[in-house]
Amino acid sequence: YRLARDAALKALRAAAIDHSKDPAAFRQDLLNIAMTTLSSKVLSQDKEHFAQIAVDAVMKLRGSTNLDQIQIIKRIGGTLKDSYLDPDGFLLDKRIGVGCPKRMTGCKILVANTPMDTDKVKIYGSKVKVDSVAKVAEIEQAEKQKMLNKVDAIIAHGCNVFVNRQLIYNLPEQRFADAGVMSIEHA
Repeated sequence: YRLARDAALKALRAAAIDHSKDPAAFRQDLLNIAMTTLSSKVLSQDKEHFAQIAVDAVMKLRGSTNLDQIQIIKRIGGTLKDSYLDPDGFLLDKRIGVGCPKRMTGCKILVANTPMDTDKVKIYGSKVKVDSVAKVAEIEQAEKQKMLNKVDAIIAHGCNVFVNRQLIYNLPEQRFADAGVMSIEHA
């Protein structure tokens, strides 16, 4: 069996062609490999399309073998042909704030994990003793102003997209929208 193995290896090495120096031929080899791999009943009609996506995704790794860098996001609806590889970024499937821009280019993104609410008294169960309703309104107004100052400080950093890991309440969301900043919560 060793003689047969050696003969097979010799024949394979003689037939092998190295396309690593020719990017077009190397890409075509990868496409051929991907199409062969994708030849199945499910993808038989669209194997060229998915082979192209697979090769483009692998080429974006620039020599890395860490396939965990390729994320597949599944969406219900549409057809197989609707599948695509995002060319220059990533997809964030989250709700955009009401009134905020829905599309941005040339983004300056600020990512935070900060509370964006004014209800500290309610959250922490604090008690406040006041002698009039006007004092309660004054405390609430001070909390709102504190939140608006926080939002203004975020906007002052020059970002046009604010991504927060926590909930963004209506007041800061409206301030972001007024400033033309896209706000995304629970990211």
